[in-house]
Amino acid sequence: MKIKFQNIGWKSKVMQKRVTLSISINKLVATGCSLEKCQTLYCYLAEDENKRPIMISYLDGKPRQIPTSEPLVPTPPKAYAVVIAIDENK
Repeated sequence: MKIKFQNIGWKSKVMQKRVTLSISINKLVATGCSLEKCQTLYCYLAEDENKRPIMISYLDGKPRQIPTSEPLVPTPPKAYAVVIAIDENK
């Protein structure tokens, strides 16, 4: 995925209300993208080319389209064997 940055950026503070953390979106961005209160946005965690964590939020209310080269089902975790030793002398 190639990302094209626009000429607007803002700082957001992470806020906490009880057990929920949230961040804010600039009001000009929300108005320009016709966002409304309680609208669902789809957000995804990713890494940039320098391995820095990023969050991508789609502001059109649609989930991302998965390219055919990516698996639709996540790869299952590796299996681990557990060995339990039993002392038969007890």
